[in-house]
Amino acid sequence: MADIMELSAQYRIAGTACKEKLRRAQRMLAICESFEEEMELRREITMLTAMSRDCTATANYLRTYAERRERLERLRRNETGM
Repeated sequence: MADIMELSAQYRIAGTACKEKLRRAQRMLAICESFEEEMELRREITMLTAMSRDCTATANYLRTYAERRERLERLRRNETGM
């Protein structure tokens, strides 16, 4: 179960890194000077938004899965008297 929680933490770290890059790209968009640069930044913002959302959602899913599985295992142990 610890490996699933570790994986969840790694996804959360990746999501946070994407959010930081997203904020940087948004700041750059505000000062860009060419149409090509603006379009590239908008594409990057779109991709980073999706990646950030997906990494965070996966981290949450894995954590919830691990917590539910651990709770179920405790209940089973209690029922069997172990």
